[in-house]
This record gives sequence, structure tokens and C-alpha cells, in this order.
Amino acid sequence: MIDRSSAPLAAKKALFQIPQTEKFSLENGIEVYFTHKNNLPIVYLSAVTSAGSKFDSPDKVGTAYLTSLLIDEGAGEFNSLQLSNEFEKLGSMFHVSANQDNIGFSLLTLAENFERSLYLLGSVLTKPRFEQPDFDREKKKVQDKLLQLKDESGYIASSVFEKLVFRNTYYEFPEIGLAETVNQISNEDVKNFYRNGFSGNATKFFIAGNLDPEELRKTLNAQIGSWVSSSASELAFNYPQRSQTQYYIVDKKESAQSEIRIGHISKKRNVPDFYATRIMNSILGGQFSSRINLNLREDKGFTYGAGSNFNYYANAGLFEVQTAVNLQSTAAAVKEIFKELNGIRSGITEKEIEFAKSYLIKQYPSRFETFSQIAKNVESLVIHSLPLDELKVYEEKLYSVTYEEVRQSALENIFPDEMFVVICGEKENVAKQLKDELGVDAIELTHEGNLITM
Repeated sequence: MIDRSSAPLAAKKALFQIPQTEKFSLENGIEVYFTHKNNLPIVYLSAVTSAGSKFDSPDKVGTAYLTSLLIDEGAGEFNSLQLSNEFEKLGSMFHVSANQDNIGFSLLTLAENFERSLYLLGSVLTKPRFEQPDFDREKKKVQDKLLQLKDESGYIASSVFEKLVFRNTYYEFPEIGLAETVNQISNEDVKNFYRNGFSGNATKFFIAGNLDPEELRKTLNAQIGSWVSSSASELAFNYPQRSQTQYYIVDKKESAQSEIRIGHISKKRNVPDFYATRIMNSILGGQFSSRINLNLREDKGFTYGAGSNFNYYANAGLFEVQTAVNLQSTAAAVKEIFKELNGIRSGITEKEIEFAKSYLIKQYPSRFETFSQIAKNVESLVIHSLPLDELKVYEEKLYSVTYEEVRQSALENIFPDEMFVVICGEKENVAKQLKDELGVDAIELTHEGNLITM
């Protein structure tokens, strides 16, 4: 008989099994990270070249972004339309993107069409045409997009915030560039950027799919094994000094809302207290039931959502609280955010820590549902100089974090007295609120993050 007088013993925690990733190098030195998945006859490939916007000349920011738009507008024997049609005939999805650190190429295709799709990708990587009509068209699109972004409060607040946090470093500019810098870029600039930044040893491949490893190696060597490597360029990053908390306003006339960004520079991804910080931020603002969201949304009704994040670049990190609130609640929302920033440093409960651990661990398997997610997770490890087994020990490391480590993480990663506060909203109203309710004077900046000069 079953004894119902006592609760059953808890089963041992079952950890999610991560697919095995194999690393090998091609004949020209290109690193390949392959994860075998045979449940579907498809392949996902991500090629990452260390040629992001941090390599842009300061007076021509946006060159990397334009390069990413142009590089697949015709390559080898194919013009732009022919190349697009070739991918479409194969049922392959191909995309190019750029961020501050890298230009990335993603390819999703049927396993039976992988070799032909890889040939097309190889043409894009090694033989782009960069024809003048394509350049003129894509540059005009970027200029039009920059005009549209000047009206988007969220983009303005985020770009100004990052400019302040990363001041005088190569991360201070948005990858899309600025109107005045994009205007200066020529097609020859794009060609030079490609020549200087693209080579075999500057690129890494991350592949997940239903392929035989040895056949994959042969195919890659045949298609891109002759891509010449060159001396890879490395950029040193000098961390800006933190400074006393300062408030900034970017005027958005007749706006019914204020976009708020509060934060400062932070550590890189590959630090010992990453897992403690992940738990701490989950409690602070990293989930729906976090302190910041429950306060600003559920309790005060200032916003539809508020949260905090630690964002990681290859050479730096960024802590940020982000929300949009109704105009009349701007100063009150800022006050409550600082209340939570100070509160996380002064007290965390064991119950909060256990809930955060459970939340993070239960959502972990969902990060490996697709072939692209698998490849992207491996890619993230390599970009941040982490070992490949980091994905396998993620849950165990979260489990093992102690109360004291989480408490110490709050003290060592959240600095309420050293925050940049950026508010994009109606200037007169916001400035008056900040003065009347918080007793602070704000500095007005342009939409590009520059000081307003009289």
C-alpha cells in the first residue's frame, strides 16, 4: 500500500542534456564549430567575421553596416537578383547582419542543398561585387531609415545612453551610423573596409544540422578552404572611468510618454561572478515578477513593462534599466527605480534567490529548441572567450550559487551613485518634475547625444 501520511521524496534534479559540439580547423585555419542534430534534414550555419562597427573610422561610422547590406548584392558570377533567385530555388534562407563587434551571415537550408548553398555563401564572403548602383540604393535606404529613427523615442534614448556610457570608445556609436557620418561614406570606403576586415582567420563558422562531420569538413575545405588569411586586427578597449550620477534630457516635443534609460558600464561576460549576477538581475529586473516590474507596472501603474539587463559586448559590458512611462509619472518612476537599485544592494531573501534559480533553469532548455539557437549559443561562447563545456555546466553553476555570492554581486555590479540617467520626453515638463520631485537639474542633449550649445 501507498503510505500517504508523508510526502514523497523529491526526485533528483534532472539536468538538460546539451548536444555535443565538435571543433576543427580548415586547411586555411578557419575555425569550425559543428553540432550534430539528426532529428530534421536541415542545416543552420552562422559565419561570423570580426568586422563590426567598432572598426569604423569615427568620421564614417556606418561603414560596417553598409558593407553588410551590400555584400550580398551580387557576388561572383551572380548579380543581386540572380543571387537571390539561387537561394530561393534551393529553399534556403540567407541573411546578413552587423553589430558593433561582428558582421554575421546566417544560412538555413535543407541538408541535401547544403553544398550548393555553401557555394553561394562562399561567393558572398570571398567575391562580393560592390557595384555603384547597389551602393547608391542601399546608402539612400540607410539615410531614410536614420530620418525615421529621429522620431523614435526608444531608439533615441538607447543610442544617447550608450554614447554616454561608452564615451570616447568605439562602442559609443550605433552600428547604423549617424546622418552626418553616413553622408561621407563612399563605395570605395566600403570596398576598403571589406579588403581590410574580411579574411579567413577573421571568420568563424558555427553549424548545427544533419551532416556527417567528415563530409562537412571536405565540403567546407572545397568551398572556402582556399580563402586567404591575413593578419587579424585587434582593438584595445579602455574602460571609461565611472562618474557621479548625472541626469540628461533629450527633448521630444508633445510626447505623451518618457523613455527612460538608467545604468552604467559593467564587467565583460567571462567573469567569475556571472552566474551570481544573473540571479541577482533576475530578482532586480530580469523577469516579469522582478522587483522593478512589480513596482512600476503592478503597484504604481506607470508603465506596461520595465526591466533591467546586463548586455555583453566582446570587450565590455553594460548594465541598463529600461522602461517607457506616462509623461506625468517620469520623475516618480525614476525615484522608484533608484529605490530598487539601492534596495537590491541592501537586502535579498533566500526565497527570491531560489525562485530566480528555478526560473532561469526551467527556461534554459527553450534556448536550444531550434538549430539556429544551438549554433548561436555556441557562437556566444566563442565570442566571449568561454570554454565549449560552459553550456553543459550552466545549470549546475546556477544551482551552486550561494546567498552570499548573490548579495556580493549586487554590491559589486550595481552602483546607484554612478548612473547615467537618460530621459527622452517633453523637455519642460520632465525638467520641472526632476527639479520639483528629485531636486536635480538635468543637462539637455541633442538627439545625437551632443550638448546643446547657446
